[in-house]
Amino acid sequence: MRFILIFIFVAFPCLDTYGITKVYNIIDRKLKIHTLDSLTVDQKKAIRDKIEQISNALSVNDSSSFISRFNDLEKNSDVSAPDIFVDAYKVLNDFNKITKGKFNPTSFALISKSQKVKKLDYYLKSEVHSRCTIMTNINIKINNVFSKKHKCTKLSFDSIIKGIIVDNIKDYLISQNLDKFAITFDKVITKYNYQLDDSEYIEMPNYIFDQINFNLIDTYSVYKLDKDLYTFNLNMKDNELAVRNDLIIIVATNSNSNNDILANTLNLIDIDKLLENDNLNQNFPLFISFENKNIVNFKYSKKFEKFLLK
Repeated sequence: MRFILIFIFVAFPCLDTYGITKVYNIIDRKLKIHTLDSLTVDQKKAIRDKIEQISNALSVNDSSSFISRFNDLEKNSDVSAPDIFVDAYKVLNDFNKITKGKFNPTSFALISKSQKVKKLDYYLKSEVHSRCTIMTNINIKINNVFSKKHKCTKLSFDSIIKGIIVDNIKDYLISQNLDKFAITFDKVITKYNYQLDDSEYIEMPNYIFDQINFNLIDTYSVYKLDKDLYTFNLNMKDNELAVRNDLIIIVATNSNSNNDILANTLNLIDIDKLLENDNLNQNFPLFISFENKNIVNFKYSKKFEKFLLK
């Protein structure tokens, strides 16, 4: 699995504290690959090709991509999907079930109409477009043949695309026998025998860095409220927005794809209920920071404890 937002590649090298950084401008975000030595021409081409392949399948920002063509598909029309689309869709569908409908990637039907909070709140409360935002509107036949019951149903992979991109590039670099590198892409970070000053690449309050030793974490994703709204900011079960600006979620499993979608969709849980428990009971490394009555609260799972500053 792999993927991304859209691609405008302006790759240029620069020196960082430890070696060389290759920067790929992808819309308004930067994907950075940190290595001790320059990537070869063939390696840089292979990385560009991977990003293009993923974007051609899954980027809603690319009007010619498969997902854009699927979103414009007439109802009851069949279309054969590429494997990467099929795999990524299965993950989204699983998380829709895990969250009992709170996370619903077809909420892109609303996001694509407006980025304004008041407008989206109206859409959710009035359910004016509810027939468009039902997962069962999407049918799968014979493994990779997809269709829609309503033309207005639209899908987005914004909850997982960055993690998929990073996983694919990481796997490729390892296959090229690079034994020291790091990749940073917005709020997704992975380090492979390579030390970074994480605070240079991801913006969080100082009190987070006072709690966590990021040198001990090789791979993680962060959720915090962005300037843009995404499918994981709409709670489709309770018909409400999830836009707390005090909330920070960090997930640190070995998979960038899992980290990305977990951190993003955990934004949809009832955060205030976390006050009822001392710690989190999730069986993976998870850290959540939020405010209650102007007091910052920290909650974390047992598997995250090893990353805390003593």
